[in-house]
Amino acid sequence: MKRWIVIAALMALIVGVVQAQDVISPALEEQLIALEDATQTIRGLEALEPVERVFPTRDETIAYLEEIYARDLPIEEAERAEAFYQALGFFTPEIDLLDVYLTLLGSQVAGFYDPETKQMNVIPMVGDDAGDSLSITEQIIYVHEFTHALQDQHFDLAEVLPADVVNEPDRALAIRSLVEGDASAVMNVYTQAVATSNPGAAFSILLEGLQSGGLFLPPGIPTILVRELLFPYEQGANFVIALYNEGGWEAVNAAYANLPQTSEQIMHPEKYFSGETAIPVELPDFAPTLGDGWTQAWDVTLGEFYLREQMVSEVASSRANRAAAGWGGDRFHVYVNGDQVASVLRVAWDTPEDEPQFAEIYAAYADERFGAEAVDGCWSNATGALCMVTAEDGTTWISTAPTVELAAAFVQQ
Repeated sequence: MKRWIVIAALMALIVGVVQAQDVISPALEEQLIALEDATQTIRGLEALEPVERVFPTRDETIAYLEEIYARDLPIEEAERAEAFYQALGFFTPEIDLLDVYLTLLGSQVAGFYDPETKQMNVIPMVGDDAGDSLSITEQIIYVHEFTHALQDQHFDLAEVLPADVVNEPDRALAIRSLVEGDASAVMNVYTQAVATSNPGAAFSILLEGLQSGGLFLPPGIPTILVRELLFPYEQGANFVIALYNEGGWEAVNAAYANLPQTSEQIMHPEKYFSGETAIPVELPDFAPTLGDGWTQAWDVTLGEFYLREQMVSEVASSRANRAAAGWGGDRFHVYVNGDQVASVLRVAWDTPEDEPQFAEIYAAYADERFGAEAVDGCWSNATGALCMVTAEDGTTWISTAPTVELAAAFVQQ
């Protein structure tokens, strides 16, 4: 089933059909046409066909999101995703990913384009009726989402983001960063134009955000999900600006045929321009080593973003950025046995100097996380264990497990 869901602070790109009002006022129609014209001018792409607009209420949208998640994120897939986050120390076992997603989306979604039905869904930030005009914030969201409609018509978002990309978290993050960064860059240009012509626009946006509750995330949202949410918009916009500076919108358009493949390319656009991709890294299947009941849940590239985010929880972001910047490639395995989770990561580095720099900073992260220094390369406490060693070829091996014996079993291979 070709479905994928992107969580966003103010907007979401999702699929499906919800109930909606059928008739809008002439004044609103005129405003929407003007917004679409402005978006096409800014982005340098013409709509190839009219885009149908629908106006679901927030309650209808939340009900639809619940239906989509119940159908497209079955319990076993949610548990698999939870194991990914637990292996990196981002989640504690009691976190229910499905509940978190629904809480976050239900409170934050304020509009989306549907690439399956080709519909623009406009959700009023306050109340259930769009009335005769969109507020400034709603206009900005409309411009962002109409950019997605232009992307879809010109580049086919179903091909850009196929359903199976969710099984490659780092690659998925990279591609989403192009799609959302593109729309965010257009949105930012429009916002700047509005602010220039209307000095009170910033205050209006703040007031609208306060009235709708959209300025604040619900309590209890894991930090990693917030960081994942923001990365495609913030870092993605920077990436698209770098593309634009290299060759205008033609360079951005060309990126849809030559997609970024790693979060490293998004964070360091020069690596995308040079064609630097991830160094191939292999790992054996450790399930037999771990013993009865253990099965492999993930065999993926982790990527610079997730490696950095793991360290940010315990060390300064500047140090985490420096340590992760030497990332050249990796392989990441996650194993599960009931509610137990274990993992092994093997990282290759851009240069020989990157490994010792990383090891020093990562050890500081582990010291903080486990509340003690390493013993024979391993850290442990009542909640689990972590081991780190450097192989003869210069790659770094990092393992986590419920016990230090299991964690050590990975790095002793």
